[in-house]
Amino acid sequence: MTFPTMAIVTLALLAAACAPQPEAPVAEAEPMPDPEEAAVVAAVEQLFEAMRTGDSEMARAVFHPDARLGRAGEDGISFRPADGFIEMIGQPRDEVYDEPVWDWTVQIDGRLAQMWTRYAFYRDEEFSHCGWEGFQLYKGETGWQITQLIDTMYRGEDCWYPPGREPAA
Repeated sequence: MTFPTMAIVTLALLAAACAPQPEAPVAEAEPMPDPEEAAVVAAVEQLFEAMRTGDSEMARAVFHPDARLGRAGEDGISFRPADGFIEMIGQPRDEVYDEPVWDWTVQIDGRLAQMWTRYAFYRDEEFSHCGWEGFQLYKGETGWQITQLIDTMYRGEDCWYPPGREPAA
């Protein structure tokens, strides 16, 4: 390499080294959860905490007084008032009813909300069944209350499991 060529290459390398370097990309912050969506999810999760702890008053607080339950199955659909379910939650029992929910979608318009979610039901640590649940909620003076809960019940095959509770292979 001749001296003028070596000088040009050296100057090019120095210029490249001194040129401003692009900044490292800034990681985008996780979006803050919508407070209303978080409140809807909290109301639904309060119901399942009431089931785990056998607390019918905690469950009653999250249901609207006129709430109803629905069950959709192969034989059709049925509805009943939520009162019997709320009372059943508080009945003494030897096992824990645990119903984790996950992978939900929440939609809200004013005082009306709905939540669609996967669920799995356990008696103590023993898996029972899975399905989907739909909740309709109304935002009253005391916050979000469940006006209707409908589920697909007793799917024991082709189930999915909440993260971290997959059965051993």
